Amino acid sequence: MKNILITLLTLLMIMILSGCGKKAISKNMEQIQKEEGIPVRITEIQPTTYVQTNTYNATLSGIEESVVKSMVGDVVVKINAKVGDYVKKDQIIVTFPQDTPGAQYIQASTAYQNAKTTFERMQRLFAQGAISQQDMDNVATAYRVSEANLNTSKNMINVRAPFSGYVTSLYINVGDQVNPGADLFTISNTSRYKAVIWIPDSEIQSMKKGLKAVARWNEEELTGTLSSIAMAMDQNKKAFRAEVVFNSKTKYVASGITVEIQINTITIPNTIVVDRNTLSEADNKLYAWIVNNNKAVKKEVQPGHNNGIEYEIKSGLNSGDMLITEGISMVYEGCLVKIMK
Repeated sequence: MKNILITLLTLLMIMILSGCGKKAISKNMEQIQKEEGIPVRITEIQPTTYVQTNTYNATLSGIEESVVKSMVGDVVVKINAKVGDYVKKDQIIVTFPQDTPGAQYIQASTAYQNAKTTFERMQRLFAQGAISQQDMDNVATAYRVSEANLNTSKNMINVRAPFSGYVTSLYINVGDQVNPGADLFTISNTSRYKAVIWIPDSEIQSMKKGLKAVARWNEEELTGTLSSIAMAMDQNKKAFRAEVVFNSKTKYVASGITVEIQINTITIPNTIVVDRNTLSEADNKLYAWIVNNNKAVKKEVQPGHNNGIEYEIKSGLNSGDMLITEGISMVYEGCLVKIMK
C-alpha cells in the first residue's frame, strides 16, 4: 500500500512539473517576441509592369495549310515527296497515269498540238495578207482554249503543291486506287503559325486586334499578336471566333499540336504590384503591412486591376516601402518585428 502511494505521488509531481514547464516555455516565447520582435520576411517595393492575361487552349497550324484532294479516280503511279519534306509552290507531289479517263490528258494534248500547228500556219498567212484579222483572232482563241484545257489535264494527273511549305501528311501510297475527292497530302506553310481561339462574351470587351500573345507547350513558346476578331457571336459555339498569328522559330514546330495561348489584355508599366496573399481585408477595405523603424505599420491600399493572384496598387504604398510578405498573421499595429533572411 505504501509503495502504491509513493508511486501515485511521484506521478502527480511529474504532471505538476510538466505543466509548469509548458507555462514557462510559453511565457518565455512571448517574452522573446516582445524583446526581439515577431519574426517576419519582407521585400522592398519597386515599380514594375502589371500584366493581365486571358488564357485559351487551341491547335497550332501553319499560316497556310491545305489538304490537297484528287480530281481523278485512278492508280497512284508516283509520289515525289515524303512527310517532313519542304516543297516549293507548283512542285509535282503525286502523279497519275497519262491515260487516266477523267483527265483526258491524251485527247487534250492532241488537240493542243493541232491548234498550235494551225495557229503558227495562220500566223504566216496573216503576215502575207492571205487571211482576215477575224480569221486570225478565231484561230488564236481556239489555240488559247486548247492550251488551257491541256494545262487543266496536266494538273489533274500531276498534282502540285499549292504553295511552298512542308508535307505534313501523306494519305496514299504508290499503287493505291483512289477516288475523285480523296485526300492526297497536306501542305503546311510554317513561315508563321496561326491558331483559332473562341472568346466568351464575358471577355470580348477586353480584346482587340494587335494585343500581344504567347503560345506555350512543353518548354517551347512562340510570340505573336491577335490578328482578327469576329464581330458577331457564333451561335453554335456561343463565343466569338478570333485568330492569333505567331512568328516562326528556327526550329521546326509540328503543325497540329495543342498549345496554351496567353493574351495580354492589360499592360500597365511603372506601377506597384503585390501578391494577393500579402494583403488583408477588414470592413471591405484592403490593407498591407510594412516595416518602419523595426515596427509593423498597417497601411490601407487602393487596388486597381487584379488577376486574382496579383494586385495593382494605385495608392497606399510607395517605392522603397518594406512590405511584409511572411508573418502577417502574427503582427499588430506598432509591434516590434525581427526581419528574417
